[in-house]
This record gives sequence, C-alpha cells and structure tokens, in this order.
Amino acid sequence: MPRYRSTWPSLPRRTLDYLQHGAAEGSRNAELFDATCQFRDAGHPLEDAEEQLLARAMADGLTEAEARHTIHSAFAGTSREPVGAAANPAPAAPLRRPAPAGPPRRPAPVTPATAPQERPAMAVPDPMDDGFVRLIDACFKPDEFVAIAPAGETDEGEIAPRRGVTLTAAVWKSRVQAKGGIERVFGTKLGLFLRINPMHKDGATNEEVAAFRHVLVEFDRDQAGEPIPKEEQYHAILASGMPVSALIDSGNKSLHAWVRVDAPDEKEYKRRVAIIWDWFAGLNLDKQNRNPSRLSRCPDGRRTVDGDLRRQRLLALGIGAGSWAAWETKQATPDEGALMPISQLAAYDTSHDPNNILGKRWLCRGGSLVVVGQSGIGKSSLCMQLMILWALGLPAFNITPVAPLRSLLIQAENDVGDLAEMYQGVRQGMGLTPEQEAILNERIFIYRDTTRTGPDFVNAAAALVDRHKPDLVWADPLLNYIGDEISEQRVISDFCCKLLNAVSLRTGVVWCLLHHTGKPSKDPKAASHWTASDLAYSGLGSSALTNWARETAVLVRVKTPDGDPPTFQLSMTKRRTRAGLRDSVGTVTDTIFVRHAQHGGICWEQCESPEPEAESRPGRYKTGRKSDFDPVAFKGVIDAHGGSLTKANVDEVAAKSKCSPRTAWNWWKQLKTKDL
Repeated sequence: MPRYRSTWPSLPRRTLDYLQHGAAEGSRNAELFDATCQFRDAGHPLEDAEEQLLARAMADGLTEAEARHTIHSAFAGTSREPVGAAANPAPAAPLRRPAPAGPPRRPAPVTPATAPQERPAMAVPDPMDDGFVRLIDACFKPDEFVAIAPAGETDEGEIAPRRGVTLTAAVWKSRVQAKGGIERVFGTKLGLFLRINPMHKDGATNEEVAAFRHVLVEFDRDQAGEPIPKEEQYHAILASGMPVSALIDSGNKSLHAWVRVDAPDEKEYKRRVAIIWDWFAGLNLDKQNRNPSRLSRCPDGRRTVDGDLRRQRLLALGIGAGSWAAWETKQATPDEGALMPISQLAAYDTSHDPNNILGKRWLCRGGSLVVVGQSGIGKSSLCMQLMILWALGLPAFNITPVAPLRSLLIQAENDVGDLAEMYQGVRQGMGLTPEQEAILNERIFIYRDTTRTGPDFVNAAAALVDRHKPDLVWADPLLNYIGDEISEQRVISDFCCKLLNAVSLRTGVVWCLLHHTGKPSKDPKAASHWTASDLAYSGLGSSALTNWARETAVLVRVKTPDGDPPTFQLSMTKRRTRAGLRDSVGTVTDTIFVRHAQHGGICWEQCESPEPEAESRPGRYKTGRKSDFDPVAFKGVIDAHGGSLTKANVDEVAAKSKCSPRTAWNWWKQLKTKDL
C-alpha cells in the first residue's frame, strides 16, 4: 500500500499510486493533469499540489515548465465533487513556510521524529540511466574543466579521494561514451568523486575554482545523531524550494544535492552558503561542504560499503526554483495577501536588500520599468545598449547592476537586419571583446513576436521566462502587445496588474516596457514648466500605466543651437536619484543629456547639457532664458577664492555668485575657454 495513504486520505488510490510510482512515457501529462484535478477537488491549495506533483512529474521526465503549465491548467478548471474518502478534509499542513518580509530565514527544523505527522513521506526517485553524461550536460559547459577524483587507500589504510584529473566537460563526455561508462574509465571500487564547480586546469583547491556555481548540501543524521531516512532527506530538499541542479544517491546513507547559487564571486558565495546552512539548521549539514572546491559522489561510480559493492546514481536534475535569484526573491518577498508585521519591516536590512538588482533599490526583483520616448529617436538601440552593459555587470550611464543580469527581449518593430545594426553599433561604440561577446550569448535572449497580444503574449513570454530564467524582460513596444485600448484604466489593470504581475511575482523578473509619447502639443510653451514628475505622464494612454510602473524613464529630444548634433534628455521620473545618474560634473541627478555616438555606429553616449540654464529646472530642459553668466564678475569671485574652482570652495563661490554649485561648475568650464 502506498505510504501516502495515511496522510492524504482525501485523495483516491489511483492518485496515491501515481505519487508513489509515477507514469509511463506517453501518459505522463495526462496522469499529472488527473492527479492535479484530484488535489484541486479535495480542497488542497495550489501550493501543496505543486509541492507534491512537480517532483513526481520531473522524476518521470517532464520539464519543470511543462509540469507547472499542466498543474496550473488543471487548477484553472471548475472543482468537482472529491473522489477521496473524505469529502471535504482539512487541508494538509503547508509544506513551505510563509515567506517573511525580510531576508530569508530557515523553516522549522525537520527531523524524522516530527516529519511523519507534518507531511507524507516521499519516495526517492528511481536512478537515471547515463547519469554521469546527463550530469555533465546539465551542470557544466563543454569547455569548462571538470575535476574527477578516484578514491584510494592511504598509508594509514583509510579510504580517501585523490587530487583528481581535470579535463573539459566535452572531453570527459566523449571518453565515457567511447568507453561505455565512467566505471570503465575509472575502475576503482573504493569510490569515485567529482568537484561540484568548474575548476581551472589541473585545479583542486578553493583558489582554483573557476565559477562559484554550486553548493553541496548533504545530511544523513540529525543533531541528536539519529539517522535521517533518504525519503526524509529528499523531501526536505524539495520542501526548501531551492534550485537543485542535480540530486545524487551517494551509494550509502546520504543524498547529495547540488544547490545552484551562481555567485559572482567568493564573497557572495559565502553569503549564499550561510543562507543555506541557516535554512537547514536542525538537519546537521556537513560543515566541510561549505567550500566551493568540494568533492561530491560521481554518478555511475562504484564504492564498497561493508563489503558490499554499490553504485552511486543520479536521481534527478533541475528541481526546485529556476534560479537562486528567483528562490531568494520568493523568500524575501511576502506572498500575495500575506501579513507584513511592523516588527519585520523594522528589522528589514534595506542596505543589503536581496531583491535589489539595479542602483540603490532603483529596480528590485518583481518590479517594473516603462521607458517612454518619441517615435524613431532610438529607444530600441538604447534598450540594446542597456542589456549589453548590464549583462556584462557594467554600469550604463552610472546605473550599476548588483551582478551581471540576464535579459529577454521580445520585440515587434525590428527585423534581424535592424537588430544586427543596433548590436554592431553598440559593439563598435563600446569596443566589445570576443570574450565579452561570448558572455552575451548566454545572458541575452532575443525573440520577434508580431502577432500575439494580451493574455496570449503574456503566456508566450512566461514560457520564455521559464526557459531562459532572465532578470529583465523587455517588451518593445508596449502598444504592439497590450491588445486593447491603452487609454482605458481597465485595460492597464488587466494587462499589467493581473497578467504581468502574476509572472513577476512567480519568477521575480522585472518587466521593462518600451512605450511611445503622444503627439506633441501645438503650443511650444506647453511643457516649458514641466518637472520630472510631470514627464512621467507623457506616455500615450491611461495614467494607470505610470502609476503601475515602479519607474518611468523618459527620453525626449531637446532644442539645441544651430549646427549642434541632436541632443536628448533622459529623465528618471519616480525613483529619480536612486538610479545613480550623474551629470557631466559628477553630481547625482535625475536627468542627464545624451547623444548618438559621433564616431559612427548606433550607440548612445552622455554629453553636457546644451545650455547651463538647463540646470535651473530639475528634470526638464528649459530654453529661451538669458544666461546670468558674467565672466568678469565670476573671475573676480574665483580669484578671491584661490584662483580655481574646487570641491572645497564650490559652495562659497556659488553663494557669492548667486547660483547653484552645479551652475558654478558650468561657469568655471566656460570661463576657462575665455581669454580674461
């Protein structure tokens, strides 16, 4: 009898058998859909159903995206009379703790003594064939060095892994396939290990780790020294929701989970390791597994335990959250409708917010950005430039990412030639190296979609999000995809608040929508008094769009003297100085001026404001005002304060000259061009 039966009495026997034994190829989706309907009909929440069914479906061979789609489709249907023994049972105890309004915290410790009363035991997945090759494909890039270490006997008679051999993943895969298995490459029966992270050639130490990708999670005894069954180990790993690249049966008492953290450096790796250890407190994680060069059991290798020859096997790939960022975001962000106590808000460390991805909490995971600009001025090329810089972890106009960011661009206006011109122009303007271009292939994903709108567009975009795990999703332009009258608040609410927010809450992505301004006013002075806040509402349609967006960036062309190149004003209108923009003299601002590159290619570069008077009205370039700059008088002030303008005297010079410090810097630049 299935071990689920005592803890899920509301489910029919067929569903319990499915949870225990799975489904054959050809019926996997149908069985998953039917089982989900039984969870729904019995009154269990979607979260509980996902917790149980995702692991089962992926163990059967479905991808996480396929499984989630099937589960959500079933839950969208109308509930029926439950088939199980209890018509309306009390819902099972939730398997995942409510997410707090603060940094990630561990759930209550899970021990064998308490687990059976809290949740059903979950059978460990059956081993996967060709486990070594599958793990290499899933966890390493072909040109990355993988270190494999056979175990041997030491002088003291103990069994221990050797330093190991490093070859590229592609070479290892080729050798193993040619030999017919890893056990024919390494004939040891004492154990076979591999390091969980890519290494430098011949590397074996922490200093020789090439990428801080994985952390090894392993536990087989609780703090009291009592053994933890593998079923409980497996369920604790699943219940954490952490992104696990690979799950390996060690061939003895423990499972090895490779938690994917993708840390940019060792410091961040250690922070993420600390979070994992805190989360699993009570399960007595092996403390030696904190180091990034850690050895794990190699799938398909052999080991001897108490005279018994056993095989180390791969059990599962790609379970849990899609990425570390998505998992950490979900822990730090309260569930929809969850209470956020004042005590948690008071304790939240905003200076180290795990949700932040750009600027000083300018854009955080699950947020939204609308970029508004006139038609034909280069919003798409600006988008290309931002994606490239942020993918490389570089600042764009001083807007700095906390780590390299992945972008998904879905656009309708440009064909492949247009996009190629944009990319090649940015490549020329930035001087990209071949190494940087190789990185961009793995962090920027571009699709053209000219037919989908409304829910169809969002569903297609959500599938691409699940596939590529981006941080930012760009839609260019919004008008092509909204699918209804943009001037109606109802339309904005349905598209942005209901559809887009559902995806961002689930995945943590930031939506970046490129949008157009309306027709310019016939009155040339109509916008002369506008501030940055007013510019936020310059896009076409309902003001609900601006109210929904966490930030609205506005790009507009400004008047310049005859003969000067076209100049544009880029303003942040809502979160302003959080972005990190700085003017030509280094002062933090909400508005900068940019031009198309003068050295060829489609690329944007920052420039000085067309006139110093632009500084007199924050957020809006103003024309027609006569300058107050008197070179002779200003030189007299400068001479009285040491003969030059410095950071130490700028405030005094500005006060004496009756101008702002920023204007003083501009006047100083002009003064140096005059022969006085």
